[in-house]
Amino acid sequence: MSAIELATSGTLWTWTSQDFLPKAPYAGPETEADFEGYLVGYVELPEGVRVVTRLVDVDPADVQIGMALELCLVPFTIDPDGTEVVAYAFRPVGEER
Repeated sequence: MSAIELATSGTLWTWTSQDFLPKAPYAGPETEADFEGYLVGYVELPEGVRVVTRLVDVDPADVQIGMALELCLVPFTIDPDGTEVVAYAFRPVGEER
């Protein structure tokens, strides 16, 4: 194995919405009533790799296969010691949180 650098932008290959409570390992609300759905997509990078990722900063009505996306960091959880843990996600190019 060898490490390679991947691009931080790509195009949306396909997507869906996660509208039900995920199974473990999962960090978040523990009941369906408290759970807020989110978007998940495959983003194709210029290197030909497709990554599964959350899609953020986009309304489901505006999502289109082939749209340009860029890598961003989003809050995931806070460790017991108070350290914020972040996760990778993709958002439409030019959108800012």
